[in-house]
Amino acid sequence: MDMNALDVGTVLALLGVIFKVNQDKAAAAEEVGRMKQQIKSLESRMGQVDNKFQDIDDKLGKLIASMTRLETLLGHQGQPRVMETPGPLRNG
Repeated sequence: MDMNALDVGTVLALLGVIFKVNQDKAAAAEEVGRMKQQIKSLESRMGQVDNKFQDIDDKLGKLIASMTRLETLLGHQGQPRVMETPGPLRNG
């Protein structure tokens, strides 16, 4: 069997393509792994931020409730209304 230069070049080109495809697959797999790690990290941070927002919301609710009680006490003592809780906060 006699292989000429064109056949050798074709075989080498095919081997090069196979090598490059495998190299690209490895790089893509590495990138996917890195992205999955970033997603896990962001999900963890999102949970922490959600907890902080819940704490802030709870504290804000307590502040609104105490301010409403204070307004009620001042109103019963006949004091003029110096401060008043804004409507959207009072109803929420």
